[in-house]
Amino acid sequence: MTPGTPAQKNDGPEAKGYGQGYAYFGMALNFAIAILLFGAVGWFVDGWVHTRPLLTIAGAFVGGFAGFMSIYYRVKRDTEKR
Repeated sequence: MTPGTPAQKNDGPEAKGYGQGYAYFGMALNFAIAILLFGAVGWFVDGWVHTRPLLTIAGAFVGGFAGFMSIYYRVKRDTEKR
């Protein structure tokens, strides 16, 4: 049986590094999706009420704030564990 990659073994610093890397990538993806999702909602509401750029920009800022707060609380929780 082959030993597998460091990410599969879960017994060395490499495995922890891969896990942390995936967690940080997930947080970055969550941040980007929040901006895009809230911006898209603003875009559709703008089309409905005919205020095209206003709510799109506001939605992107709200999404950015929500994404930032998600990252902030995740990092805060992870640092309190240690």
